[in-house]
Amino acid sequence: MFDFFSGTEDVVCPHCLRKISFGDIRFYCETGDERRHEVSPTLADRFKKRLPVCRRNFCQNNGLTVSAAECRHCGEPLPPQILFHDRYLSVCAVGVAGAGKSSYLTTLVHELKYSGLPWVLQAMDVETTELAQSGEYNVYEARHCPAGTKSGEAPRPQLWTILDNSEKTDKIPTCALTIYDGAGEDCEHIGYTAADKQIARYLSGTKMLLIIFDPLLLPGVRSEILPEVLNASMAIERQTSAPANMVSMINSLANYIRGSCNIAPGKRIDRNAAIVITKIDALRDIAGGFGSSSTIMKESPHAKMRGFVQSDSEMVDLEIRDFLTRQGETAFLDTIDANFSRVRVFGVSSFGRPPDQNKRLAKVHPHRVLDPLMWMLASEKIIPTV
Repeated sequence: MFDFFSGTEDVVCPHCLRKISFGDIRFYCETGDERRHEVSPTLADRFKKRLPVCRRNFCQNNGLTVSAAECRHCGEPLPPQILFHDRYLSVCAVGVAGAGKSSYLTTLVHELKYSGLPWVLQAMDVETTELAQSGEYNVYEARHCPAGTKSGEAPRPQLWTILDNSEKTDKIPTCALTIYDGAGEDCEHIGYTAADKQIARYLSGTKMLLIIFDPLLLPGVRSEILPEVLNASMAIERQTSAPANMVSMINSLANYIRGSCNIAPGKRIDRNAAIVITKIDALRDIAGGFGSSSTIMKESPHAKMRGFVQSDSEMVDLEIRDFLTRQGETAFLDTIDANFSRVRVFGVSSFGRPPDQNKRLAKVHPHRVLDPLMWMLASEKIIPTV
């Protein structure tokens, strides 16, 4: 399944985004009493690309592999195994408050685990494990809509390993996947607060931007949709000027990326920008929405085909662009296309149907949530385009 170029990609710290190697990481042996001491890798460790082993006399972990590490540049903890992946991918989700980023990322991770693809998804650290378990329990078992990301706090990256189990060999290809998620209120004013500066760093180093757009913020949709569906589907009250905030946010993040990466003002940014329209389940029955015969409402073919189906994605892109044009949102589309050289529009439903009046969910059936990730994997030549 994977087409890897083993050992050719730079490893970066997921926190400060500096390039790192053995010399940029402090490895630690941690004992049961929570004391720890640094363990230096040997020349053999560096040559064979393996984790160092504790050799301290009288340490209860003598002879055991280290279990903790941190970046020498920023001091943030790192999974020791982060150095040993074949490929490194990262995505950063941005969007105005209430757009559904947290819901989307929760179901994206869950569906990736159970997609039917020969992939094994493993969390690299405790934080990622706890976040995923909490999100999955709230959505899939308790049937609650996830709470939004807290504003003013620098987001912690989710650190995942994808193992390709399609071929039974001794060496399984691995891919490190880092996911960044910032609060909507912070994304709307990118670069103006301490938390935004952290998000802005993530933006400058990510392989793909997930730009989340809530169609229920559009005045035309709000006038057509049933009030009970609108109230149940919106996480918070928003002004109808939110689409204008999206245009401002796109311009702000594009300006930051250009400045930090030394890109000329008139040059498009050379990275994937996935425009993800959420909550399409609420658009099924409104005038000018998406009927059952629309490609976007049909089951996604990418996982079943074990590759990225170009024709399906192009049709979905066209359908949503036509929808946004009918809604008068050409400024949003023009802003995206003017700033990024590789743009693809996607439509997803994190839950499959709107919540009820108490914000409770029916049985969750996510729709097309993997499509943007499959596009990125195909762009990176990790899966085929079919």
